[in-house]
Formats: sequence, C-alpha cells, structure tokens
Amino acid sequence: MRSSERSLRVLVAGGGVAAAELMLALRSMAEDRVDIEVVAPSAELPFRPAATATPFGTGAVQVFDLETIAADAGATLRRDSVEAVAPSAHRVRLASGGSTTYDALVLAVGARARAGVPGASTFRDQRDAHLVTALLDELELTSAMRVVFAAPSGVSWTLPLYELALLTSTELDRRGLTTEVVILTPEASPLEVFGPPVSSFVASMLSERGIRKLHGSAQSVERGRVTLSDGESLRADGVVAVPRLVGRRLSGVPADWNGFVQTDDRGRVVELDDVYAAGDVTQFPVKQGGLATQQADVVAAVLAARGGADVEAPSGRSVLRARLLGAAEPCYLRAELDGAGRPVRTTEAPAVSDEADWWPAAKLFGRHLSPWMAARGLSAP
Repeated sequence: MRSSERSLRVLVAGGGVAAAELMLALRSMAEDRVDIEVVAPSAELPFRPAATATPFGTGAVQVFDLETIAADAGATLRRDSVEAVAPSAHRVRLASGGSTTYDALVLAVGARARAGVPGASTFRDQRDAHLVTALLDELELTSAMRVVFAAPSGVSWTLPLYELALLTSTELDRRGLTTEVVILTPEASPLEVFGPPVSSFVASMLSERGIRKLHGSAQSVERGRVTLSDGESLRADGVVAVPRLVGRRLSGVPADWNGFVQTDDRGRVVELDDVYAAGDVTQFPVKQGGLATQQADVVAAVLAARGGADVEAPSGRSVLRARLLGAAEPCYLRAELDGAGRPVRTTEAPAVSDEADWWPAAKLFGRHLSPWMAARGLSAP
C-alpha cells in the first residue's frame, strides 16, 4: 500500500470474543491497510465456556486483557460504550458524551441475559455458581426427590443445561443421594442443534446416568411445580434455568423485537451501509462463542478486501464445535449449520469423538483467538 493512501478506519463496538477475534483476524488479513479502534466498557475478556463446571470445583474462568489483545493486533482500545449510530454521517455517540467516526462499523456488543423462567435459579455463568452449590446442599438436607434443569421457549443453545445436569448427577451420586435429575427443554431430542447422531449419543448417555429428558418449555416455577407453556406442570424440588437472551439495542440500528440485528451472508447489517455485526447481537438463532468468532472472520475478510487486501470471505456453512462437560470420557461434538441455524448432513468429520478435530482443543475455538490464548497459557478444560 502506498503511504499516501488512507487506511480504512474500522470501529468495533464491544469487547467480547467476537470483537477479539475480529481484531486479530483483520490485522492478519489486512496488515497495515486498516486502522482499528475498539470501544468497550471493560478491558477484561472473561473466557466462560467452562463456567458450568465451577459449582463443582472442576472448572475455571480465565480472564484475558483486551488491552493486550488490542496491542498485539495493532488496535487501540477506548474504554467507553457506543450508545447510538448515525449511519448517514458515519458517526457514533458514546456513553461518555463524546462521538467518533468510522469508515466501517462492526457491532459486536453481545446480548443481555434475562431470567426466562420466573421462580427458577438462573445460571448465566460462573457468577451464579453459588446458586447451584446452595441448591445441592439443600437437596442433601431435605432429601429432595427431583431437580429440574429447564430452558424457556426461544432458547436454542441448551448445552449448558446438559452439562449442569450431568455434573449434578455425578455430584449427587458422590453424596449418596437418589434425587432424580430431569432436563426440560423445547427440543424434540437431546442437543437437537447438533443433529441426529449427537442426539442419539446424548440420549444414550442420559439413559445410562438415569437422567430424564422431557419435551416442553418452562414458563414459571411456583410452590414446588414447574408450569409449562401448554399449561401442564411438573413437580420439582429445585429448578435451575438458563437465561433468555435479548439484544443490546443501539439507537439508529434496526433490530427485531428481541433487540437482535439482521445481517446478510457477509455480516452487513440489513438496511445500513458500512455497518456490520457479529456474535450474539445478530439474529442467528444459535448463540455460541465459536460461531461468533466465525461470523467475525467473515466480516474481517470483507473489510480486509475493502482495504485492498487480496482475500476472499470464508464461504460455506457455520461449524458448531463444543466439548460436553460431565461426560465420563472426553466428548467433543461437531455439526455444520445452515443459514437458519439448522444442522445439515455431512461426512467431513465425526459428530462425536473423544478427540477434537480443532487445535487447541479448548471448549471454544476461534481461528485466530484460540491460538492467541493458547500462547498465553490457556489450557483446554
């Protein structure tokens, strides 16, 4: 690039895994053709995929420094938040009262976790580990008969519930308790998002562990019963639910009634020029960190090409990769998803394996972020 050419100014709103992956990917692809500024309220990047194991003393949540990632990516980090976007002026308003401009804006602001089942204990991540620990102690004291792990309607990423149920079952056995463990989700089959091979495998695992999987959407918990969306109810001595996610609304950015942003297959926000989005803020129904990094890679390639780099945006389907905690042996799951988040048939790699087909074999994989973390001591859970 000639020194007289102006670099493409890329502004990234948000500081989660999508933002971190985007910085690293964009610098790798575009080199010095872009200037990157990240606006995030915190310099901390918690790595939470193993949070479900923290109540049982077998998981850890590492916190990475977003400032260090930005420095390694040749980006600058501004401690602030984007509150509004003026697309025609290519300008954003910040929470501090200031403003800044962009050539391309990437929204990676994530989503907010809200209680989806009133009356249940909501498990978001390691911050709610004490709720599960307290529930286990209560089950032991009261000789409770049933504990339910529930998902409200509209939640497609249920893997944390299965991990909590499997880990709880192991802990109950350790304590010599006979409390029944039940998983209640809107899925027709276990971990439906991964497709039939994984569903069959997990169903067999649950059966061996004596864990029941019931089909239904939990609406509320009251007086020891879970009310379902169809009006039926289920007795429960304790209920743990995953949250319902809502998007972070920004003035000037069109969103659906849940606050999620519609994007095209290159990550561009529909109806807006030069505005892109990646991660949980998008309408893609499966909210998972590894998928967020893939969306960031697509946007990074598009922007690198705009900056003059000879790159092409990744094509093909999203690949959902995860490790299932709580299984007796290492258990890695894989599925390819179409644009609507549905699993598609493939023979490229096994759906279930005791070895990961990605490196490093951490619970969350980002093509650029995972090697960066591994180089700084991240161990796979």
